[in-house]
Amino acid sequence: MAAKFPLQSLLDHARHRMEAAERLLLMIKRKEDAAKLRHEELERYRSEYMARLSGSSRSGMDIQMLRDYHVFLGKLEQAIRNQAGEVEMLHGRWLAAHESWLALRQKVQSFEVLESRHIKAELWREDRRDQRQSDELSSRKAALARLAERHN
Repeated sequence: MAAKFPLQSLLDHARHRMEAAERLLLMIKRKEDAAKLRHEELERYRSEYMARLSGSSRSGMDIQMLRDYHVFLGKLEQAIRNQAGEVEMLHGRWLAAHESWLALRQKVQSFEVLESRHIKAELWREDRRDQRQSDELSSRKAALARLAERHN
């Protein structure tokens, strides 16, 4: 019977941590993608709003309405900057999580190499043991056959 891989619990633990890191990486990526989408929507909205402002100012508008447009555009610009910061922050978190995942994946792969070597060594031992048993059985049969020949 093959001996159990002595580092199996460490391999299992490393796999579990790597899977958790994968889930975190995917969650952060979804958040980053959503933040990018909101940023793009805000920029589109700013373009549309500026086009409306341009159209309204050609046909004439009072000073209060013009001031309201500019106040709103200022708020919209701030929202765009804030959203760009959010995208950048999430991308930084994703990069850090990716580095962590890579390190964990490397650790798992190292344990898997050790496990593979252990399995190969155990198979080699089993083959040797089977060969010895086969050789011993053949020797006994040959000895019994010689003994039987002497008595005949």
